[in-house]
Amino acid sequence: MLDIAYDKALAALRNGKQVMVFVHARNETVKTARGMLEKARKQNEALEWLPPDDHPRMFMATKEVNKSRSGEVKELFAGGFGVHHAGMLRADRSMTERLFADGLINLLVCTATLAWGVNLPAHTVIIKGTQLYNPEKGAFVDLGVLDVMQIFGRAGRPQFDTSGEGIIITAHAKLAHYLQMLTQQLPIESQFVKMLSDHLNAEVALGTVTSVKEAVTWLSYTYLYVRMWRNPMAYGIPLDQKASDPRLYAWRTELVRVMAQRLDRSRMVRYHAPSGSLDATEMGRTAAHFYLTVETIETFEEQLAPTASDADILHTLCCAAEFTNIKVREEEMEEMEGLQAECYFPVRAGLSNREGKTNVLMQAYISCLPVRAFALVSDCTFIAQSAARIARGLFEIALGKGWLSY
Repeated sequence: MLDIAYDKALAALRNGKQVMVFVHARNETVKTARGMLEKARKQNEALEWLPPDDHPRMFMATKEVNKSRSGEVKELFAGGFGVHHAGMLRADRSMTERLFADGLINLLVCTATLAWGVNLPAHTVIIKGTQLYNPEKGAFVDLGVLDVMQIFGRAGRPQFDTSGEGIIITAHAKLAHYLQMLTQQLPIESQFVKMLSDHLNAEVALGTVTSVKEAVTWLSYTYLYVRMWRNPMAYGIPLDQKASDPRLYAWRTELVRVMAQRLDRSRMVRYHAPSGSLDATEMGRTAAHFYLTVETIETFEEQLAPTASDADILHTLCCAAEFTNIKVREEEMEEMEGLQAECYFPVRAGLSNREGKTNVLMQAYISCLPVRAFALVSDCTFIAQSAARIARGLFEIALGKGWLSY
């Protein structure tokens, strides 16, 4: 795939166009960029990738790049290449975006975060591979058509260019699949049902929903209901159900009841089944106020105890569902072990799972320990931004239980 991507990118470059190559992992950005740079040198084409020496911003850009803490950014910029992913420092990402926009980087290898978050177009966009790892399923899955369309949307923006080119490099067996997906209009399905219990709790805490009947009416105002009604099979609703219940009232009622029962078990809502009433609890108000998910509340209820030590509380905090996106990476283990040795509290979970990694990085942030790897810096920043809110929610829960000691 690297050879095909390079050949397509070189053809675009020779037409005077910039190129974006999208990959699906942070470490793959640098690996791909270095591979292309090495290929250019072997084929004596390295000079073609360099920006012109008389570029008005060349001198200032070189000074700016030399101030970067990332050796990879410096190395690749010298060859006219760049990388962009969420694990980089914000300053390096912003600098890379400016350099590409000014034409000082001819080829940018990036992850899909750039496609969704930054208005940075190019004439030619290449998707290198369509297999990406899904941590929820624990397996590799195909890149979704929405991601493909979003990435292709970078190519040839009207205010920047008159035309654009989108190239997808995939296995031959998947070619027909993507052609079909891209040439047909596919509806966007709702994902609201995954977080329905959290939103129902918020409505109950606000007082806008006080019964199952009101919750069923509230649900009818959502996009989820629109898609359930138009495409019931996608949501597990039998076709004969719609025939007997055109407005899906019974189905919505059952869905609300299931969510209400879960909230009741978590002590976030008091659900009285005979009357259908829904009453907020202090736990539910705390969860809604601090944006804590039902999964997090269930974890706190299971692990929190009046005799918990500081290390136990820290471990409970790190088990919050809000930190699910923290991933353990093999290349970070050496630095993580060094940080763990400096931690004040013992790390119960170990470094092989996300709870242990979150614990170590949280203690590193509190203790102002130096973190060198850029991916770890990004993870540490995310943890620090969320930890204060979650910890405050945990404090309010303990306060409500009368477990605080002075």
